[in-house]
Amino acid sequence: MKHPKKTLSQQGSSLFIILIAVALFAALSYAMSQRGDSGAALSSERIRLSASDIIDMGNKLSDSVVRLRLRNISQTQISFENTIVAGYTNPDCTTDACKIFAFDGGGRDWETPTTDINGGRDWGFTSNLAIRNIGTAAADLIAVLPGLSLAVCNRINTMIGLYDISGSPSVFAAVTANKFIGSYAVPVTLTDPQINGQKSACIRVTTASGTAISGAPLSNTYIFYQILEAR
Repeated sequence: MKHPKKTLSQQGSSLFIILIAVALFAALSYAMSQRGDSGAALSSERIRLSASDIIDMGNKLSDSVVRLRLRNISQTQISFENTIVAGYTNPDCTTDACKIFAFDGGGRDWETPTTDINGGRDWGFTSNLAIRNIGTAAADLIAVLPGLSLAVCNRINTMIGLYDISGSPSVFAAVTANKFIGSYAVPVTLTDPQINGQKSACIRVTTASGTAISGAPLSNTYIFYQILEAR
């Protein structure tokens, strides 16, 4: 008469173990799902911070140019000469007072973006381009940052109010931007209803070339631009 009780007890123990296993599996599944959500949130936060840093740097560069102009530095004297990227020596600038990246000039430090933003490509400075409805038809002094991801590009454009999250960047077939060293060329004017009159934006360029485009030539790249001096 004792054997049935023993079997019943064993069955009860087995069921209890199964229930514990099910509960542990459910807890593990929940933890993994939460980890995945956290990873997605972290990625989204990193994109937001990258976009914010790029916009902030563009504004700082623009402010530095304004500072030089208020000191009677001419448009042709502005220099982006620095100790990191060669080719920006402006013969019209003979003192630190006209250099953006000098303590006695614009007071800016050269900042190379981190690899997760755009592969570590450097900022470029050019006078080959103009944006429609900014100043006159003359070339503008522009900072460019190539190699951005679509996610960062979209976040930049939503943060500056170009479009909501369902929008997309303006597309241009080809952009050539050479380093600014004091002279202004007859520009290629970038025009699209989305960016006309916009002092900064992120665009998609099918083919990007020129000495001011880090890593050029680049195919199907997303580029942030910032007007530093409208002309």
